[in-house]
Amino acid sequence: MRRAAIVAPVRTPSGIEGGALSGMPPEWLASTVLSAVIDRSGIDPMRIEDVAMAYLDGGLATGPALSRLRLPTPSAPPPAVPPAARGAGLPFAVPGFLTDRRCGSGLQAVITAAMMVQTGAADVVVAGGVECAANAVARHEESAGGTDLRNAEELARHYGISRIEADQFAVASHRKAARAWRQGAFAAEVIPVGVVDEPGWTDPGLEGTGGHRILRDEGLLDDVSTYTLAALRPLLVNGVVTAGNMSAHRHGASACLVVAEDRLIDLGLVPMAYLVGWAAAGCDSATATLGAAPAVAKLLGRAGIALDDIDLVEVNEGFAVEVLALAREWDFDPTDRLNVNGSAIALGHPVGATGLRIMTTMLHELSRTGGNYGLEAIALGHDHGIAALFESAGSGPVVETPRGARFHGARPARRLGRHRA
Repeated sequence: MRRAAIVAPVRTPSGIEGGALSGMPPEWLASTVLSAVIDRSGIDPMRIEDVAMAYLDGGLATGPALSRLRLPTPSAPPPAVPPAARGAGLPFAVPGFLTDRRCGSGLQAVITAAMMVQTGAADVVVAGGVECAANAVARHEESAGGTDLRNAEELARHYGISRIEADQFAVASHRKAARAWRQGAFAAEVIPVGVVDEPGWTDPGLEGTGGHRILRDEGLLDDVSTYTLAALRPLLVNGVVTAGNMSAHRHGASACLVVAEDRLIDLGLVPMAYLVGWAAAGCDSATATLGAAPAVAKLLGRAGIALDDIDLVEVNEGFAVEVLALAREWDFDPTDRLNVNGSAIALGHPVGATGLRIMTTMLHELSRTGGNYGLEAIALGHDHGIAALFESAGSGPVVETPRGARFHGARPARRLGRHRA
């Protein structure tokens, strides 16, 4: 079976509710990342065979809306809004479909595209995820106020996680993300988004938008401290979880190419990583549960790889206590290899794009630091989760270092993956 290569993963900055990205249709964000993937990879759009897109909207239509990837907005979409794939310059012959696996939908889009490539159903598939629907906020708040929140509090009690530990973890997420921006670690993965004041969404590029560019994640608090978080009230009486130590909804998009390994040379594409394997699993919800743990155990068992062999571990920060409990279950130091550039607490949770955003950040960091294996894990609620293992291809994009970026230490020697041994 052919291996699936990940090529040119990118993401937009994340936008807060009421921020610069709030009024932008999902088609625009999706077209922006799809265009960036095509431009960075240099692929002929005619060689792309399908588009797997994650977008969580309960009112999503079917039929032509799916095949053209015209993602609906809360109100009727304006005529000037092109379908996402068409807006990115893909020909009408390229079909598309939507996938949904809650917080892991973006990762599921990559996995589905990989399965198409591995089985020979296609050679090149674009995978993407986008979120900017208003009802995503309501879904996230409902999740935070329901079973998932109660499970998080039960985890805190079961694993002895205090409020100060959860707040410290949240502060660390913000500081790591702020440091990554200062040091230029996000330079290769984040693409600017053109914002216009009037509807006329006919070009996802930045030229001729008549507006301005969003270059940096909104909502990142580089001056946050445990003192400021301590002033927040817990969401449940005498609880640990607050609005400050859990993720918040964001707007954003992410995308990549998924390509058959044996077609890379012919197409002139440079891979960043390969999908080693993935797994989804559930667990008994009668007690406090670690949603992502069963999927990780299943995946590592299949791959025959131990947690100690993995260079980077990325766990979605739905709740700080969730990640801390998982680290304790694994006997894993949360300051070592885990979410090294921050995650959803700092960078936000664009639900439909989160799984792919995490993968994008992890693969760029793996390439930048010369690591070999990266593990991504996402809880899909309190009682099940999804995980994926990636192997670095030993290459990555050359990106100009931003002015003023400060780097500490020398770049470590790259470890070659097993496919290059």
